[in-house]
Amino acid sequence: MNEARHPPRGTFLGVYDIETTGDLRQTAEFIAREESAGSWSGGGPPTERYARSVAWVHTVQETGPGRGSAAIAFPTANLPERGSLFPAIWLYLTAGPLFERPFAEVVRLADVVLPEEILATFRGPRFGVEGTRALAGKAREALLFGAIVKPGAGLGPEEVAERCAAAARGGIDLIKDDEKMNNPAYCPLVERVRAVSRALREVENDTGRRVIYCAHLSGRPDEMVAAAREAVRAGATGVMVNVFASGLASLQMLREDEGIAVPIYVHSGGRSLLSQRPAYGIDTRVFAEFVRLLGGDYLDLYAQGGYLRTDPPAEAKGLAEVLRAPWARVAPVLPACSGGLTARTLAANYAAFGRDILPMAGSAIFSHPLGAGSGVKALHQAAESYFGGIPLEDYGRRHPELEAALRA
Repeated sequence: MNEARHPPRGTFLGVYDIETTGDLRQTAEFIAREESAGSWSGGGPPTERYARSVAWVHTVQETGPGRGSAAIAFPTANLPERGSLFPAIWLYLTAGPLFERPFAEVVRLADVVLPEEILATFRGPRFGVEGTRALAGKAREALLFGAIVKPGAGLGPEEVAERCAAAARGGIDLIKDDEKMNNPAYCPLVERVRAVSRALREVENDTGRRVIYCAHLSGRPDEMVAAAREAVRAGATGVMVNVFASGLASLQMLREDEGIAVPIYVHSGGRSLLSQRPAYGIDTRVFAEFVRLLGGDYLDLYAQGGYLRTDPPAEAKGLAEVLRAPWARVAPVLPACSGGLTARTLAANYAAFGRDILPMAGSAIFSHPLGAGSGVKALHQAAESYFGGIPLEDYGRRHPELEAALRA
């Protein structure tokens, strides 16, 4: 469906997978009309302005009776004259009677194709892959590793700082809060950031290692922006946001605020609500595209071999490519792999996603029998084993940290 990759002049495309008991093209035409201007109801013949405002079916590819894909062209003239274009694009693509019609057994937003004039209005990631390496003081193409502070709740600021320091001394590059750390009274954001920043500065002074700390933000979007500014002033070198709790627009607000010039980690817990059912919803690739456009530097992908229901390896690789592939002037996102990642499962993630990933481990680091620093070293050693073509168990026999991780 190559034509669907090139929007006609003055439009953007939504590509939908459809199964219908009726005619595929007629169903696509209905979606186009109802997702844009709706039926003419003003009396008399439709006006020219109305006609220009109605979306239309650009291409249809039928794979069986009533089954296939349709690319629908939405007029860009319907978009706001000022301000962010994202909410309006999202509404046109998803917010009409798209998923409610009984004759359409399957309707799924499979892809979005935006023209360059729209892409240019989005800032995209500030740091992304190579920017993160630069912040962490790593060489180009160096492997990166991340840690998730565990347990996710129930820790005070100094306890969080102690764990961060241990992981940093072990060789971690980025540390983030767990999404369950929602800045309670016993561990407020600014106090926690100050404690962690002090601890990481000590590690840097002792070892020369620079570690990014992404503090979790919670609250309304306006509260999150204010909190992010406070966190950065207190020493945070990154922030984290779950866009299913705060909304995708909150990500754009954080990215566009020049007082928050740090990497943004996008936690994706909740995305399966949109994409898990194959017959309805929004493909994860679409979600990933908007995270990239709106300014996320890192996006959680479910780790291969972990405790979460994962995408098949081919789909997982395709999702990672959405984040990294050349796309106009939009910088790439660094895919983060989390959800039960261990030294034993690390290789499956490199095989599925490639070298440019951010493996994120929590319990594998902070519950390591020899301590958090050894948990980080075990991940480094597992990566050395994979890229060196050495069987993991054999490499473990020569490296006590990896051996302990494999036995745990």
